[in-house]
Amino acid sequence: MTGKDIEQRHEEQLKGSSGGGGIRAYLLHRAKPYLPPWLGAGTIGVTGAAANLVWQGDTGMGVLLTLGSVALTGSTWWAAKGTGKERRLHSAITVAAGSSWFTSAALFGPSWDMWFVGGIVTALSWNVRQIMRRDPDGAKASSSDGGLMEKIGLAKAKMGAAKVEPNRVTVPVALEAGTQSNDDMAKALVNVASALDIPATAVRYLPDPNSARRGDLVIVPMDMLADTVRWEENGPSLPGGSITDPLVLGVYDDGSPLMLWLPGDPNAGRNATHLLIAGMTGAGKGDGALNLMTEILSRTDVVLWLNDPKGFQDFRPLLPGIDWATDATGTETMVEAVVSVIPARTSWLGAHRYRQWEQAAAGAQNDPAHSCRPDGACGCPGLPFLVSWFEEAGVSLSVLGDDAFNNIANLARAAGVALVVSLQRPSHDQISTTTRDALGSRLCFGVPNATAAGFMLPDAAIDAGAAPERWSNRRPGYCYLVTPGVDEGRYSSPGRTRWFTPSAISLMEAVAGWAARNGADIGSVTADAAAKAVGKAYTERARHQEENPEAGDEDEEETVSQLDDEDRDIDPNEELPPARPGEENIVFDQGDGVELSREEARTALQEIVAQFEDEGTMVIGVVDVMEHAERFGRKRGWVSGELQQMLQEGRLAITAKPGRYRIVPVMADA
Repeated sequence: MTGKDIEQRHEEQLKGSSGGGGIRAYLLHRAKPYLPPWLGAGTIGVTGAAANLVWQGDTGMGVLLTLGSVALTGSTWWAAKGTGKERRLHSAITVAAGSSWFTSAALFGPSWDMWFVGGIVTALSWNVRQIMRRDPDGAKASSSDGGLMEKIGLAKAKMGAAKVEPNRVTVPVALEAGTQSNDDMAKALVNVASALDIPATAVRYLPDPNSARRGDLVIVPMDMLADTVRWEENGPSLPGGSITDPLVLGVYDDGSPLMLWLPGDPNAGRNATHLLIAGMTGAGKGDGALNLMTEILSRTDVVLWLNDPKGFQDFRPLLPGIDWATDATGTETMVEAVVSVIPARTSWLGAHRYRQWEQAAAGAQNDPAHSCRPDGACGCPGLPFLVSWFEEAGVSLSVLGDDAFNNIANLARAAGVALVVSLQRPSHDQISTTTRDALGSRLCFGVPNATAAGFMLPDAAIDAGAAPERWSNRRPGYCYLVTPGVDEGRYSSPGRTRWFTPSAISLMEAVAGWAARNGADIGSVTADAAAKAVGKAYTERARHQEENPEAGDEDEEETVSQLDDEDRDIDPNEELPPARPGEENIVFDQGDGVELSREEARTALQEIVAQFEDEGTMVIGVVDVMEHAERFGRKRGWVSGELQQMLQEGRLAITAKPGRYRIVPVMADA
C-alpha cells in the first residue's frame, strides 16, 4: 500500500463507529504489527515449562539442546547476511537469548523472573525498532535518493534538492565528512549509471572547487545526440559575423550549442587560444574540421591559411575562400611563413596600442586610442585575424620533427594568429609535449583507449566522467570540447558535430564564394612579411577561383605565371639560341665525368637554389640539392659546406629543424 492509501485507511478508521466494538477493533488493528515479539516470548515460556516436565535432568538432551541453540544462532546470523548490520546483530542476539533460556528451563526448570524481564525487554526492543522504521521523517530522508547512494556504496552521502532542466538533472551531493571524498564519487559514476539504467556517458560529477566532499551529480536522461544533424540544414551559424563571435560546431547532449572562441576577450576574462583536434579513423574528425572551417570562412575579419598533405580531399569545395592552401610539398614553407609574420603582426599591434588582437584591429584605425601617430588617428588599414591550419599534422610532424610548431604555438596568440593542429593521436612520439600543452583548446573525438584520451583531456574532465574511448569510432561526430570561455563543468559533457553529406557540397561552395567576395583581405603587414620570408611561394600562390559558368570551367586553379615578362612569348619547342659570351663556361652535366671548377660548381649551386625559389620550394636541405648536385660530381660534404656559406651570406636562413634552410628571396630586402 502507498502512503496515501495508508493515510486514507487511517482516516476511515478514525471516522468509524465510536462504540465499544469499534474502539476495540481499532486498538486490536493498531496492535497487530507489534504482537509477534510478545507472542514469541510467551511461546518460549510455555514450551520451556512443558519441556522441563519431560527432560529435567536429562544430560544427553542437554547436550543436544545446547548444540541446537548454537546451530540456530549461527543459522540466523547466516540468513541475515543480506540485511543491515544492526538488524543482523539484533536477530542473532534475540535467537541466542531465547534458545539459551529454553535450554536452561528444559533441564533445570524455568526461571520466571529472567523470562519476564528478558521477554519484555526483547519484545519492546523489536517494537521500538519497528516504530523507528515507520518514522515519517526517516522515510522522507530515505526516499530523497531512492536508496541510490546505498546501492553505489556511499550510503551515508546526502543528496540535496534536484535542479531539473530540459533533459538535465543536477543534484547537489554532500559526502560523509572524514570517510568519503569527491574521488570516491567520481569512481562510482559507472555504478550510478548502472543503477539508473542509462549510458555511462550520461552521468558526470562536478566537484566543488572549494570542497573535497561536495559537488553536483549531473544526469542527462535522454541522449539528444543520437539523431544526426546535417550541416546543410542550417549552414553557418552567423554569416557575416566576426571571428570574435562564438563558432558553433554542433550541440551538447542536453541540446545546448557546442561552441568555441579563438580570439581572446579581456572583458569576458577569456584568453586567446590554439586548437588541437584529434580522433581515431572513422570517429568524425573530418566533419568536425569542416564545421569549424565553414564557421571561420563565414566571418568577415579573419583569413585562413591551410596545409593539407591529403591534397584537400575533404576541403576542396572551400578552397576559393582560403587565402593560401598548400599540400605536403608546402608544409615547411607555410611553417616558415607563419613564424615570420608573427613579429610583423605583433609590431603592428604594439604600435597601435593593442595588447592583444581584438575586433577593432581588423578595421581602419580611425580611433586616436589606437593610432601609431602621436597627433591623432592614423587611418592605417586594419589587421585581420589569421588562422593557420595544419591538417593531418602527423604527416607534417614526421617530416619536420615533433617540435615544428613550438615557435608558432608559443608566440602566435599575441599576434592575432590561431594555430589549428589536426591529427589522429597526439602522443609524445607525434607532437612534443611543449607544443601540445600550448594548444589550449581540445576537440577530442572517439579514441581507442583511455591512454589516448589522456593525451587530449585534462584529468579533471576524465575524473568527472569524460570517456571518449567508450564510443571509439562507433558514434562518428561524438566529441568532448575543452576551451576557454566554456564553463569547466561542460568539459565532461559529450557533444556532437554536424554531419556533412554529399548534398552539402553546393552550400560549401556558396560559403567559399561568399568568403572570396566578402571576407577579409590579408593586408599588407602579413602579406609583406610572408613574401619577404618565402617569396614566390606566397606571392604566386595558387588562387582558387569560383566556378564561372560563362567560362565553362567547373574546377580551375589559376596560378600567377612564373615567367618574366620578356619570356612570355618564347615557344618551348624552338631551339635555344646560341650561348652568349661567358655563358658557355657554366656546365651542369659533364657526361664524361670531368668535374667542374670550384667557381663553376658554386655558380651551378646558386642556379639550383634559384630554381627552387622559382618553383616555390622555399625550404631545402642537402638531400634536396643532392638530387641536382650529383649531375656535376659533387659530394654531400661539399654541398653541406656550401649551404653553410650561403647561410652566412644571407641567401639562406635557419629553420626550426636542424639541417633545413629557408631560401631568402632575392628581392626580400627591396
